[in-house]
Amino acid sequence: MNDYNHLPVMVNEIISFLLQKKDGSYIDLTAGLGGHLSAFSKELSKDAKLFGTDRDSAAIKKAQDKLADCPQQVQIAEAPYSTIDKILPQFSVSSFDGVLLDLGLSSLQIDDRSRGFSFKDDGPLDMRFDPQLSGRTAADLLNESSEKELADIFFTYGEERQARKIAKAIVMERQKSVMETTTQLKEIVNSVIFPPYQNKSLARIFQSIRISLNGELEELKAVLPKLVPLLSQAGRIAVLSYHSLEDRIVKRFFQQMKKGCICPPEFAVCVCGIEPSFKIITKKALTPSSEEIAVNPRSRSAKLRVAEKI
Repeated sequence: MNDYNHLPVMVNEIISFLLQKKDGSYIDLTAGLGGHLSAFSKELSKDAKLFGTDRDSAAIKKAQDKLADCPQQVQIAEAPYSTIDKILPQFSVSSFDGVLLDLGLSSLQIDDRSRGFSFKDDGPLDMRFDPQLSGRTAADLLNESSEKELADIFFTYGEERQARKIAKAIVMERQKSVMETTTQLKEIVNSVIFPPYQNKSLARIFQSIRISLNGELEELKAVLPKLVPLLSQAGRIAVLSYHSLEDRIVKRFFQQMKKGCICPPEFAVCVCGIEPSFKIITKKALTPSSEEIAVNPRSRSAKLRVAEKI
């Protein structure tokens, strides 16, 4: 793989916003190949502590190798990030000064054709974050879902306007042969979507299948409330999202934590007693610089939001 594939996204901005204490405790809930944690290590004192979680066992092995020489204590656990409250006892701390969620795929996942995440190379329709675990694959989803279910997935998770047309083409084609490879799916999409829109539609279709299969939005919604009690006072949370569905969830959560009160609008006086718990550091989502996008094209759709516990 090329070196640029290993570059962590918006690392300078994240370091600037997140690392407020040189000897603090920081966790990357999507550790991937360890790029962000490695960059954190260079900015922190040896007394700092670094933690990580990831669902991908192959990524964890590479991250551990990358971080082996860090002067700080480093611990990485294999688990979905939504279970952070359950795996916290494995770590040597009870709270964090900074939490990072990078919701993008790692280069290891994208560039490995056997994982089936990319339409650029032929491979099996897998798309599970941890293929070592048993579970439904992308092929299973495409072969077993009804036309309506597929259209709903493509429209809801990919915001694909031609969702129904693509779903219908898939159902017709699978009557001839079982869906097994990324090339099969690519050819079906390209048969109903014409240039210059094919690549955008392919990206949306692959994205929607991956999100649905791995329950990514449900994971995100589940983890955000759990992070509030795990943040130390003035601790910060930074979230990198890569499409509007994720960013909308993060934005609304931050806004609710800033507001606190959950009483209906018609209530003249608050009766719930819920106090604000966040202040929003980034008034609007930040995006990568043109220079970063030129070096690392995969960063182009990233949006960064940061909030601080009060």
